[in-house]
Amino acid sequence: MTKIKICGITCYEDALKAKKAGAWAIGEIFAPSSRRITIEKAAFINHKIGDGIAKVGVFVNESIDNVNTVAKECNLDFVQLHGDENKDYVKELNIPVIKAFAVNKKITPLDLKDWSVFAYLFDTYSLNKRGGTGKTFDWSLIEDIISCYRVIIAGGLTPTNIGYVVKKFKPYAVDVSSGVESIQGIKDTQRIDEFIFKVKEAQKL
Repeated sequence: MTKIKICGITCYEDALKAKKAGAWAIGEIFAPSSRRITIEKAAFINHKIGDGIAKVGVFVNESIDNVNTVAKECNLDFVQLHGDENKDYVKELNIPVIKAFAVNKKITPLDLKDWSVFAYLFDTYSLNKRGGTGKTFDWSLIEDIISCYRVIIAGGLTPTNIGYVVKKFKPYAVDVSSGVESIQGIKDTQRIDEFIFKVKEAQKL
């Protein structure tokens, strides 16, 4: 069953929407972004939301010590790395890692060899942004590795296109942010429900 991660959470109300809808995880961004969250606010949300949904902290080229500290203070279950972090960096972290890659060429199993991570997230390549583009990429470029690893597909996913992605590629999880917003930075309950319904519906076919 493909899991759902709702990223770019900035308030408790949106975290609760995701949990009630049946999302697997919420993502909180600690890197420069219009959806950036403070450590204090994330810690509050994660304490209040409790168990039943995974908390993922998103970082870009942050120091190892800072990532470990934030992960502990915010009670994170995973960290998601969107920068130039290497395999040695990952081994120094005290928490399971989701390593993100921007896709601009075909990815093979050999490309992902020897990473000590929980899962790989693939997002749309951009010269100027580390994720959060709101645009899709050519999903066929990662088709060869989906059966080999836990793969999370991100980038421009919406209730309109998610059914095809899940049915065709069957990833471990899908990651959505702007695709379930009606106003930038604010999650829309109806869009979350529709997105999750489409994911579940695609897995019945």
